Amino acid sequence: MRLFFRAGIVALLTAGLAACNKDSASPVDFENPAAVSANLSSVDSTFDSDVFRAFAVTTFMLDAATSPAIRPAATLLQTLHPKLARSGAQAFLPGLVQGRKLQMLTPQLSLSAAQGAIIPDSMFGRVFEWDTTGVGQYSWQDSTISGLNGVRFILYAVGLDGQIFEPVTPIGTLDIIDASTQSALHLHVLVRNSAGTTTFVDYTVELTGTSTTAQATATGSIQNGLAQPNHKQLEFNEALTVTSSTIRVTATFALNNPATTLMLNESLTFNDPDLIINADFRIIQNQQTIRTVGRITINSLSHDLDVSITVYVDGHPVASIAGDPTLPGTQWVDAGGEPLTAADLAALDDLFDALEQLDGAVSGLFSPIGTFAGL
Repeated sequence: MRLFFRAGIVALLTAGLAACNKDSASPVDFENPAAVSANLSSVDSTFDSDVFRAFAVTTFMLDAATSPAIRPAATLLQTLHPKLARSGAQAFLPGLVQGRKLQMLTPQLSLSAAQGAIIPDSMFGRVFEWDTTGVGQYSWQDSTISGLNGVRFILYAVGLDGQIFEPVTPIGTLDIIDASTQSALHLHVLVRNSAGTTTFVDYTVELTGTSTTAQATATGSIQNGLAQPNHKQLEFNEALTVTSSTIRVTATFALNNPATTLMLNESLTFNDPDLIINADFRIIQNQQTIRTVGRITINSLSHDLDVSITVYVDGHPVASIAGDPTLPGTQWVDAGGEPLTAADLAALDDLFDALEQLDGAVSGLFSPIGTFAGL
């Protein structure tokens, strides 16, 4: 979930400046690219704590606290990831894949909500710890906490490879608290250090639905746990809405200081036989906006693709691609229609890596409620 923006955006600024000065009728003036780099580094640093890294790894292992559930098979969106790579459009998929899974679960949501709980009360108070017998997973080892209406996972230090290393070193806790009602499935997610003195992640996630529609929302904050002037806090608000024919993902991440905003707005609609994805991703800081707008059409029968993606800086296009990205003749061009250089393409790769990381973060913060709901 860590957002690796800095190098990509600086490269994009350099590439965009060269392209616009060469070909564009409306050249873009990057007054202070160093400030852009510093601001995006600050966003990145919000996730730069051992406890948060441990939380990110543990969210992939929450099945230890659930009963066996029906797991939807890989979707068409997932299988198309390699075909979209040349266009950068694969960056739009993570949130939509999560939405597709929610869409498949929608008929069951009204029944689940009627039960007024998402975590079985038989699980309340259980503490899940790392099994050190060599199985490489979490398990309940008879430890419990009185009064916890949910479950706790002990967080452990992770290595550079993103894996919990042994002998394990406890560094924090992840509490997933059930606050559901008969009208909404609701979880409160808290990530603290082992002493309980610092809260790194604090958010609520809610799932509502009927037999035909569903919405998941997540609202809260992430901080790095450092004292001023190095303290960084990121507020976020996300929503995932589905019907039988549409999926919509919106997310806003706002850093307190320096003021930086990241916005994601994407949708998927079905117009038989086509799946149509529309996406708009923006990074705003120092009164400068880097925006990526895309439209991808996927034939669900033939798997034919058509993409149209444009990258703008302060409203001026600096790069675009249109057509079937699997064909050699479909290529990125600058504002004057000339093919991008290798350096330009590398810059775009970095930008789309940043977009994919943000989209993945949207999906990851929904992971706790998704796991317990059987997504």
